[in-house]
Amino acid sequence: MYPLLRQAVANCNKNSEFAWFQTIRLQWVLVLVLAVAQPASKVHSEDTSDVELINFAFGNYLGTGFYASGGGDVFILRIPLSTTLRPMTSNDSGWIITYPVTLGVANFEEITGGTVPTLDHVGTISVIPGVEFHFPARHNWHLIPFFDFGVARDLVNNVNIRVLGTGVKSFLTFDFHRDRLTLGNRFLYADQRNAETGQNSNFAVFETALDYNIPTDITINGSYMDFSFYFINYYYLKDLVLVRALDNPISLENKNEIGFTFSIPEYRWVPSNSRLGFGVQITRDTNLYRIVFGMPFF
Repeated sequence: MYPLLRQAVANCNKNSEFAWFQTIRLQWVLVLVLAVAQPASKVHSEDTSDVELINFAFGNYLGTGFYASGGGDVFILRIPLSTTLRPMTSNDSGWIITYPVTLGVANFEEITGGTVPTLDHVGTISVIPGVEFHFPARHNWHLIPFFDFGVARDLVNNVNIRVLGTGVKSFLTFDFHRDRLTLGNRFLYADQRNAETGQNSNFAVFETALDYNIPTDITINGSYMDFSFYFINYYYLKDLVLVRALDNPISLENKNEIGFTFSIPEYRWVPSNSRLGFGVQITRDTNLYRIVFGMPFF
């Protein structure tokens, strides 16, 4: 099992309630600050019909970051909360319950279509519980089938959106002296349905990722620092349009991402084995600047 995941599982298993509380206390402060800084406002066309504007319901699978286009920008903050029911070992499989919370806020300057007023801010929040089965295929390779089912709340139009996601993740690791290379893959199918209008949309993506971790002899607060450089390729079997009704729609097409992460020194108020990093994606329509918490992928 990937060592960061192994350590996280061990720490969570020792005192899952305390680790869970520490994680929420730190990360919800950030959520509240962002929510105050960019409040949401209502969005309707002149005939009072709702505008199918943002696929924020999929934010759970996009990761924390800034999505920019010629007509506006979107910020998504994903808080990856989870509880280990049974930790995976080198011989035995494990189960993890996930319940990530995702906040989305947006600001638009130009909206196409004369019937749609200019928007200041749009907001959503989602809770998508799920279950992961961790299977040790080999000593350095484990597979994770998963299934998620939850609700996203459109804070603008006060509408609930059902979100479903399923797929499988794979992690394969190789050791080179002190360094470690991780090859990750994920196939994901996600579907959303508006509870009021019945509108439905979905997408599927296959992701291939590499993370090269380099330990150092640098210590901060008694903790050894390490750095990693990563690369991710996203191959969308079906394009996902994150924001419609713009002169330059924010769509997520086939793309690559490069970035780095570094370990955060251990403090009482910081969850164990925390990582922080930055990544950049560039596509034809969208620039994405992603803030990385934890592993840079999946």
